[in-house]
This record gives sequence, C-alpha cells and structure tokens, in this order.
Amino acid sequence: MLLASRLFEHKYYFSFFAFLIITNLLFQFVIILAASDNSIYILVGYNLFLLLIASYKKSINNLFTLLIIVNFLPLIYLNNEFHYHFTYEILTAFPLFLLILLSIFQFLLTSRDLSFKLNYLQKPIIYIVIYFSVLGVVGMILHQNTIWIIQQLFHFYLYLLIFPISYLFYKRDFYFSGFSFLLIISVVIAFEYIVLNQLILNFRFVTFQSGFLPLASGVIFSYILYNKNTIRRIVATVLLLIVTTGAFVTLTRTLWVTTILVLILVWFFYLKSENKLSIYKIILLVIIVSLPLYLIRDMGVSSAQKKSQINNVEYRTQSVANPLEDSSFLMRVELAYYAFQRFLENPVFGKGPGDFLKYQIFNINDAPNYYIDNSWLYILWKGGLVGFLLFAWLYIRFFKASYFVFKNTSDIRVKYISLGLLGGFIGLSFLGFLSPLLIKYKTNALIAFFFAYIEFERLKIVNDSRSEKTLSVKA
Repeated sequence: MLLASRLFEHKYYFSFFAFLIITNLLFQFVIILAASDNSIYILVGYNLFLLLIASYKKSINNLFTLLIIVNFLPLIYLNNEFHYHFTYEILTAFPLFLLILLSIFQFLLTSRDLSFKLNYLQKPIIYIVIYFSVLGVVGMILHQNTIWIIQQLFHFYLYLLIFPISYLFYKRDFYFSGFSFLLIISVVIAFEYIVLNQLILNFRFVTFQSGFLPLASGVIFSYILYNKNTIRRIVATVLLLIVTTGAFVTLTRTLWVTTILVLILVWFFYLKSENKLSIYKIILLVIIVSLPLYLIRDMGVSSAQKKSQINNVEYRTQSVANPLEDSSFLMRVELAYYAFQRFLENPVFGKGPGDFLKYQIFNINDAPNYYIDNSWLYILWKGGLVGFLLFAWLYIRFFKASYFVFKNTSDIRVKYISLGLLGGFIGLSFLGFLSPLLIKYKTNALIAFFFAYIEFERLKIVNDSRSEKTLSVKA
C-alpha cells in the first residue's frame, strides 16, 4: 500500500495494481487451503492490517484501493462457502465499516476548505438515508429485530461514501486510476468464475460480485467503440470476452439478460450520438451478443452435473423462455407477492426495514426473509411510495447526469466511461427487478464511487461552461 501511493503518478501504476490484486488473491487462496473455516477470521485480520497501514500513510489512493479490496477481492469460493453465515456477514462488514470511518476522518482532517453544499446526486442520497433511518428507529421502538434493521441500514449508509470520495477525489486522474483498478478486478473475478465453475469444481458458484460484470462489460465495450488503436482494441476485446463469459458461466439467467441489455444499450447510445443509428445494426448486435447462450448450452457440463437442474447449462438456458416451470423463479414470485401485499397495508410509508416474510407454499424452512430478489419491490415494501420515489429520483438523476456528461464532454476517456456507466446502470436497474443488488450488498460502496465520478464530471462541464460565458461577456 505504501508503495502504491508512491507509484500513483508512475507509468507502471496500472501494472503494479494488477500485481497487487493477484498477490492478494493468492494470499487468500493459501489461507483458505491452510485454515479452512478459520480462514474467515484470518482474512478479516488481514484486511484490518491493511487498513492500519492505509491510515498511517493517510493516502487517498490507499483508502480507495482498500475499499475495493474489502468489497471485491474475497475469493468467489470464500463468499460462496460462507455467504449465508451470519458470522461471516458481520466479520466482512467490520473492516468496511472501519474503512468508512477512516475515509470520513481523512475527509474532516484535510486542509482543504470544507463545503457542505448538496450537489445534484448528493441531495437524494441524503434524503434516502434520513428517511430509512427514521423508519429503522420507528421499527426498533416497535420491537422489530434490531440486528436486521442495523444490517439493512448499513447498506443504505454505504451510499454516503459519495461525500468523502467527492471531496477527496478532486482530480480526474484519481477516478481514472480507480476505474483501471475496477476493470482489472472485474476480469479477475470473471476468470475465477470460469475456472471454478468449469475447470476445477464443475459446480455452480455465484456471489454478489457477479452483479458488476455487466457494468464492466459496458465500459470495456464503450472503450472498444471509441478507441482507434488496433492493438488496444484487440486486447480490450479479449478482456470483454473474458468478462462476458464469466457472466454466462455463473448460470445466473438474469445476469445473462442484463449483460446482453447493457451491450445493446451502449451500442444504441453510441450509434445515436454518431448519427449512425439503424434498426439493422441493433438487430445484428442482438444476434451477436445472444450467441453465447446458444454456444455454451452443452459446454463444460458433465453427466453428473446434468442430473442437477440448478447446475445444468442447457436447462437454465431453456428456462429463460419457460420461467413458470422453474422452481427458483416461482419461489421469488411467492415472496414478491407477499411483499406487495405488505406494501398495500401501508402504501405511503411501507412496513419499515424490520419487517420480514416467510414462505408458505414452497415451505423450505421457517426462517424469516428480510430481503427479496427485487430491489425496487423491496423499496416499496420497506419504504412505501415515499421511499420508492426517493430511490427512483436518485437513479433518474444519475441517468440524466451520465447522459449529460456523455453528450457534452470533449475528453474521449470521459466519453467512453460515461457511456459505459449509462448503459451499465440502466442494465443494473433492470437487474434490480430480479435481484437485491441495489440495496443489499457491500457493492453499494462502489456505486457511491461511480455516482461521485459522474457528479465530478457534471460539475466540471457546468463550471467550464459558466467560465466561458463569463469570458465572452467580458470580451
């Protein structure tokens, strides 16, 4: 970490972080092999050690690097094995919580002048956090489960990282280095899925990290469209193939559809901006990006695996067209129905974060379910129409800001990143109808980073435009 901060302006910065990621993964793998179940505690201690180093150095880049490490880098195998263990949830959240405190302290202790003016994307985030905090307090007063209320509020509080990130990342290069780091990690995660699912364990693995593969696909594809260097486009195409293949071998059908949607959206906005839009080109892209669904349906599936529908590529491919015959889809529908009924009981303010549901038809177990596989319906259920409108307000503003940056920037790097984020987050919003990605996982901390970046570029364009108008008036 100390070396990372010194290499930030160095030409080998990108290569060094690639080395850092691989080293971190190998270190985790050795710990898992040596310590088995106790690896949870060792890895949490390892993350805390890295945090202490970062706080000692007081480097912006160290904090962001560790933010991504804590969120993204735990091995897919580790997350899959212990994801539903409550102890694992608490232990992995603790380093992130400490990291947030360090970021806030660095934000408060900085020598730059502080400004607490709420900007375009910061305002709805503040309102969302305050609103759900009030609902949480009311739930505690009504003797709802305090631990689960705190856990859910914690994921909303991760959006607040937009404030220290926006303030500390006051240079464009800081954001560009962050995006480089994220793309490396996305490729590593995709490669993990390919290796674990197809070559080593021949078993379906899927964790929250898979949700950002469509976003990475969008940014890489946008880079390919705008970059004119042949060699770089070839390298980017290879990386795109790795990331999209990683998304497909998760055997998560919503991820398949989302990845295809993101690529279509990126190409659509690109063609529209270049005045090259035609229905034939859109149809061609749909055919091209849908080919992997056909090509992988029988690849890497052993006879033993075909006996299990959940691990069967062909079954899960066919079930996209026949969802009513799939038990996992029907289970989601059951809980979604109950959640909607709860929403109707208090449509204005919802039932609060302490409310829960139980299966009745499928009757898997008697455990309470505080989340459902639908981010938007979750907001309606827990926060009512008020919460839903606040959440929709935030994402609509983000889409408008992303498109504004994409249309008005003169920097080619900003253009392809903003385009990738625009298409990627529209895709993730669609995924939110079939996944709790937008409200449940630690990836909200990374969403805050993307929001901070778009807000940075939006303000830069607005301020530059005002400066030009001022100069023209004086002239």
